[in-house]
Amino acid sequence: MHFTTFLTLIYLAQAQSCHTSPERREATQCEPFHITFGPSTSADFYSNFAPISSKGSYALTDSGLEMYLDKPDGNVTTESGVNDEVGRGSTINSTFILSFGKVTFEVLSPTIPGVIVAGILIGDTSDDEIDIEFVCSEPTEWQTNLFVSDPRDSGPEYGVFSEKEKVDSIVKMHPYSIEVTPEKIFWSLDGKAVRTLAKDKCMRNGFSHYPTHTMRLQLGIWDASGSPGTAKWAKGPIDWSRTPDRITATFRSVRVECP
Repeated sequence: MHFTTFLTLIYLAQAQSCHTSPERREATQCEPFHITFGPSTSADFYSNFAPISSKGSYALTDSGLEMYLDKPDGNVTTESGVNDEVGRGSTINSTFILSFGKVTFEVLSPTIPGVIVAGILIGDTSDDEIDIEFVCSEPTEWQTNLFVSDPRDSGPEYGVFSEKEKVDSIVKMHPYSIEVTPEKIFWSLDGKAVRTLAKDKCMRNGFSHYPTHTMRLQLGIWDASGSPGTAKWAKGPIDWSRTPDRITATFRSVRVECP
């Protein structure tokens, strides 16, 4: 048996284990929570969020939680639609998890091609995702997406459940929400649902791709310039010769409401 085949079999076994454990999700796994980010909220921030990026790539300011994407060191070369180096972004995960409930975050984003800002629910013990993403080259749109992989898929099902929604401007602070129930997912802007995805609409390849695991909130800003597919999606790569060395996304608050 080739080593790569062995690794593939291990991955499939682990993925099968993840996706056959719906008991991980319990309706009681949700605690109400609210934070308005600022310098005085440091204790609440660090007790409820675990930054994945290094300190200095984010800051609690009077404007809110500023998350930074910094230019790579040295010269950046662009070839065949990608950069040879990607910027240093910032990502934080919540320490709290939820099964069902509604998560709302307020954010404003830059408008620079190649930059992605996101607020997503990501599986605690799986790679399930329910996404809100800002492709920063599109200043009046935001994207909603569901991604649940399964070992029976022939390959990653990227973009199958993705849609674009309208907003007046991503550089204005707006509240965006993801609400998950046992039967439906709702995405909202300014308190009004703009997209609903029912569980029975998540069938693909003969089986369900509706999320079944507890999830964390993840906030971040990242450089999509490193591979042809993502760079094209983000209308990048980033042109650092015309872009500030530090790019900022600002999150003002996070609220969790429970069923």
